[in-house]
Amino acid sequence: MMDRLEKLVERYLKELQFEGRSSYTVKNYKKHLDKFLKWASQNNIDFTRINGRESKAFRNSLQELNLSPKTINTIIGACKSFYDYLIEEEIIQGHSWITKRLRVKEELRKPDFLSDEELKVIEEEIERLPYNPKWVFKTMLATGLRVSEAVNLTFLDVVIQNGAQFVRVRMGKGKKERYAPVMDEDVAKELIRLSKEKKGKLFGITVATAKLYAWKIKQKTGINFHSHRLRHTVATRLLAKGYPIDVVQKVLGHSDISTTRKYAETLPEAIQKLAVKVE
Repeated sequence: MMDRLEKLVERYLKELQFEGRSSYTVKNYKKHLDKFLKWASQNNIDFTRINGRESKAFRNSLQELNLSPKTINTIIGACKSFYDYLIEEEIIQGHSWITKRLRVKEELRKPDFLSDEELKVIEEEIERLPYNPKWVFKTMLATGLRVSEAVNLTFLDVVIQNGAQFVRVRMGKGKKERYAPVMDEDVAKELIRLSKEKKGKLFGITVATAKLYAWKIKQKTGINFHSHRLRHTVATRLLAKGYPIDVVQKVLGHSDISTTRKYAETLPEAIQKLAVKVE
């Protein structure tokens, strides 16, 4: 039974690759489903007949590992996606992975943008990095891209429309294509130069490598820096400049405007700076 389940997981992961999911995404799905495989093996679970009580028991086992609510919900989501695949393949007729019932309440986390002082220090360190991670991070700051989106840009993704420069994100979160404006002249020029010289990806590094350099910056500066803080910073600054929330939503590629709205809710001081001073 377990051998069959492991083979089905392998088939599912290959299906994700065929769909065009990034290697980073596939790797994470494998990591999440490995936890389910281990639990099912230890508890002699018949995966074709798993019921609501057993799916809750798996969720509870994750809580006992002291995983964060967000991680637990992500793992549960991966299990649901896998079981949806089993239904499509007519291996099972239904499943009990109802994420709404299994979901663990997550603590509301505010977007973690960099202050002006922090950003100045981080930008100085970015300038000292080797070429590829340096321009990945500079591109993120100029576009609001996720790190996975930035490292996967190719020479075909640098686009000029009516004299304005964009980068095409072909496989963003949720497999949605969008065009993000390049909001820095130096980055725009460098992307154009790279697009003319390269015949593949613009930057020769992986997500893991980019995150490693972010960690090195964190260690060196003492600032709690990770690559996603650049995206938070772009969103926050656009809203502080008065750009409409629906415009910022499109720049970032958020499917739900409530996600973008979280950035606006963190901006009382920044918003106040926009108002004229009166005596």
